[in-house]
Amino acid sequence: MNRSTYLKPWALAAALALMATAGCGNTPDGPTREPSSAPPVTASPAPVAESVAKYDALRADLVAALEKQMPDITWSVDEDASVTQTKDGTCVFHPQTMKSSADIVKPSRNFEEVFAAADPILQQHGFPAFDGTDPTPGGWVVTRSTDAAGATVTIRSKFPAYLDITAPVQSESCDASEIPQGDK
Repeated sequence: MNRSTYLKPWALAAALALMATAGCGNTPDGPTREPSSAPPVTASPAPVAESVAKYDALRADLVAALEKQMPDITWSVDEDASVTQTKDGTCVFHPQTMKSSADIVKPSRNFEEVFAAADPILQQHGFPAFDGTDPTPGGWVVTRSTDAAGATVTIRSKFPAYLDITAPVQSESCDASEIPQGDK
């Protein structure tokens, strides 16, 4: 019997464990920041029209800041704005989802450039800084920030990158007709 092709069970287990831990890193070589936790919801949701103006402005400001920080990567609309109703009856506004023209993990130095560009914008709009990436399975690199009303900004990348916002809103009908035409 040729022993060079036979792997002992403990060696196989060690090799598999090493391979598993090697693939678990969320962002190789950084960032080393811990993800921030969402603040408690202390504000009531705003009406749909007010939320559209507020969160569309945030989205536009974030895209402009990201494109300025990483000029070789552009962002375009991926999905139109919508409203949906959750199982508990909450109406949620989703501004247009944006998609990048390229992956942003490496060009952003594992999101450090994302934090540098986005954190001041988040703070201007009443959100805490991103402050790190979330441990997420499947190779995605994800960062989130949530404001006092429970609205969440998410940037996730696994070629391409996506920027999306979800915001609870006040609405009687929770119908897309409440979104002004130019914002759909």
